[in-house]
Amino acid sequence: MQKESKAIEAYIDKEQSNDFYQKGFAKYSAAGVDKFAWHWSWWAMFGGVFYLLYRKLYLEALIFFVVFAVVGMIPFAGLVAWIATGGVLPYLVYKRYKNVKAQVEMNFADEDDQLKALREVGGYNQWAIWLGIGLHVLIWAGMFYMLSIVMVGMMQQI
Repeated sequence: MQKESKAIEAYIDKEQSNDFYQKGFAKYSAAGVDKFAWHWSWWAMFGGVFYLLYRKLYLEALIFFVVFAVVGMIPFAGLVAWIATGGVLPYLVYKRYKNVKAQVEMNFADEDDQLKALREVGGYNQWAIWLGIGLHVLIWAGMFYMLSIVMVGMMQQI
């Protein structure tokens, strides 16, 4: 189990997140059987596509974006899907970890080389946080700008 713990730490590569992912990954592989389990993440819920980009799940981020663009048009379905992301997206990180770990173990015999490879392929993208913040600021600024145009128009009619 110690080897698995080291592998997860290397893949996550963020000390303050290790405990969260250790607990989640343990739920996903209870009794040695991989299965989905609910493991809540506020960052996944509020970050959505940016959470996936942060954790280097690029294809999943693209699929998530397209699905949410469609589901978001259905009343209440978007809200339900948005809330569900908090429990589902961390599982996608686990699935990628398992795939990467299997490839690394096939290509590297030495444990230190495996941990180094997991750290390189896994980890996180700090730019995803700044991209998320920047886009949210632009969206809110745009909404306030549009609201101010509407308000000025209404005031001119009075």
